[in-house]
Amino acid sequence: MMNNRRRVILVLLILFVALITFKIFYLDYTPSTIVPVSGYEVKVAMQVDGHGSDIRVITALPVSNDRQTVFSEKADAAVFNFTIHRDNGNRFGVWQANRVSGHQDFGYIYKVRTQKASYILPKKLANSFSYDSAFDEYLQSSKLVQVGDPVVVDMLAKLGLSQNSDVIDIVRKVYDYTTFKIKTTGFSGKTDAITTLRLGEASCNGKSRLFVAMMRTLGIPARLVGGLILKSGTKRISHQWVEVYLGDKWVPFDPTNKHFAELPANYLVVYYGDQPFFQRTSNVNFKYAFVMERQLYPQESDYSALAAHPLNIMNAWSLFQRAGLSMELLRIILMIPIGAVVVVIFRSVIGIQTFGVFLPVLIASAFRGSGLFWGLVTFVSIILLGALLRYLLDRLKLSHTPKLTILLVFVVLSLLTISAFGVKFNNMDIARATLFPLAVMAITIERFSLVTQERGFKHSLRIFGNTIIAVIFSYLVINSLFLQTVVLAFPETMLLVICVSIYLGHWVGLRVTELIRFKSLIFEHRGTR
Repeated sequence: MMNNRRRVILVLLILFVALITFKIFYLDYTPSTIVPVSGYEVKVAMQVDGHGSDIRVITALPVSNDRQTVFSEKADAAVFNFTIHRDNGNRFGVWQANRVSGHQDFGYIYKVRTQKASYILPKKLANSFSYDSAFDEYLQSSKLVQVGDPVVVDMLAKLGLSQNSDVIDIVRKVYDYTTFKIKTTGFSGKTDAITTLRLGEASCNGKSRLFVAMMRTLGIPARLVGGLILKSGTKRISHQWVEVYLGDKWVPFDPTNKHFAELPANYLVVYYGDQPFFQRTSNVNFKYAFVMERQLYPQESDYSALAAHPLNIMNAWSLFQRAGLSMELLRIILMIPIGAVVVVIFRSVIGIQTFGVFLPVLIASAFRGSGLFWGLVTFVSIILLGALLRYLLDRLKLSHTPKLTILLVFVVLSLLTISAFGVKFNNMDIARATLFPLAVMAITIERFSLVTQERGFKHSLRIFGNTIIAVIFSYLVINSLFLQTVVLAFPETMLLVICVSIYLGHWVGLRVTELIRFKSLIFEHRGTR
């Protein structure tokens, strides 16, 4: 007969399937209308040290186009006057102030959604186009892009290329040469086309300039593109690639990262042309960093047809957003129960002991700011040092509550020190250590110390190691983009979490650790049957 647990699980599963079926077939939920899309929040963090002189800083800002959407832009002007200038399709943020003194932090924050762009080129394309004056700048020579230079002409001849060659053949041979014959190096300065050709190596800007110089020499319009490769974290490196005008459109090529006639989804176009990302007043101490965080955003779809339905999840999300709760915060809240299932599996099925049931998933959710590596470094350091402090406090014969308060003060000061260290060295992953839940850290230190006192240091280290493993797996699960989109689109997934919890709550099978521990007895018993 079916027991009560199985009945509850069956009812929840039926309800889950019914809700999903209703939404898909009656409300017409599809990935193109309901599943959130991935994007990035980008912060251009800048700082200067003024000594009473006038300061002007200019940085390129991205624009929206067919493959990227820029929104939620906000400038942090500090003591500066901030303006936006436009020039030849580009946008520039300008921060300017007179007699600036002391350290000043300022920047620009924006969110972007991007998508991959791929182009199918014809097999043949005759080089018989005539271009109007609008393309003159894309055919001209410059100080760094030496069009028509004898060295460039000689190399094109060695490749068997001339202005009479087929355009597609030209593009492929120039791409192959700059991609595979020119070595990619990490030069920090600007490298012109001729120097790149002579050295046989360059960074992305040198390889791209040589690509453009060779194309323009053969009468084919080409231009440099500057931007960012989007990836969660903090970095100071921008990127350059190339666009060639083929037929009636600009087609991208990246000889550095080997992208032919395509632009990956994580490429953000910021400006066109051969210009610096930043321009600033000379003789000032200027630093910058790009801080990027991957996020989920609602689809920009028309939900008017679903507005009257109470089960339309977009109604709920819009209510939360009006209350000031972002999609990012909702994502975190909804993913915590998913991470908790991981901890339950580790404890009930695998059979390892951790510090608390939900402490690992709470710590894992706090790693969203610092990232897994620096989060683990910070967490392990504070817990071990805190355990040492707890040992020293035992000698003062304090009661539990004052002792925990002192540990909380230690955690606060430690996190602030670590964050200041991260800001000092432009490591924003470390700087976000203050996002860690303070009380959870203090309680973890207390539990580590109590286990050490009762069971010994070796045993507490083993449980601490188990907790770290559970934290890592919880982090990987709650940061899975696939799971995040599923849960946001179908919150009914929480019913499955309840089902799994009910099932594992009465786990009677052998745990993995027990199988390992008693494997000799188990297999010996089977062998005698």
